[in-house]
Amino acid sequence: MKNKKIILFLALILIFDFNLIKKFHLNESKIRKIINSYNPDYFIYIKKKKFKLFVINSKGSIIKIFNIAIGKKKNFGRKIYQGDKGTPEGLYFITEILISTAPTNSLSYKKLKKINSVYFKAKDGFHKWGKPWEDLGRNAYGKAFYRLSYPNQEDIKHYKKLLREGKIPKNKNGKYVGLGSGIAIHGTNDPPSIGHMISSGCIRMLNDDILLLRHYIKVGTPVYIEK
Repeated sequence: MKNKKIILFLALILIFDFNLIKKFHLNESKIRKIINSYNPDYFIYIKKKKFKLFVINSKGSIIKIFNIAIGKKKNFGRKIYQGDKGTPEGLYFITEILISTAPTNSLSYKKLKKINSVYFKAKDGFHKWGKPWEDLGRNAYGKAFYRLSYPNQEDIKHYKKLLREGKIPKNKNGKYVGLGSGIAIHGTNDPPSIGHMISSGCIRMLNDDILLLRHYIKVGTPVYIEK
């Protein structure tokens, strides 16, 4: 009888996981492909239209769900070039971890402190959610900054195609705008912005959540982002 109860319990977990994946319209075949290709303990799946970040384990089970903010590009558009306000789409990997809980003499702590010292002004397009007159200010990256491997090969290929088609704008010096870089999952100093299209392309999380996410990632962790 005890074994039957265990089997029934496990079956209910599998049904729950399947229903959860269906509920959020996640790509089950993509999840399986990432697991089979990289065998991660955990990986990140981001659904832009749902404003959700999912932590998925090696069995394909969703174990954590976090609310996020994304780039302000219209129609949830993907990032194509620097300054277009889009959040990338595709498969990326964590390449760097900067976090406030690291030792104060560590490079991780010092680099986060440095980028958080930058003051972002509303007149340059960096403002608090719903308050276009209020500067975003310092500590815009919050308690942690997890850099992604943007651009990937697909981004580069797509950019070159659009460049040939004359669809990439030029800057004030007459040169074509580049692909850009510096995309990350990071914290925020503007909690009300979570759940909205507000960033310049990065994925924002609440500071408590970004610190909790650290338990499930490392350099090399896959991050899949879709519209």
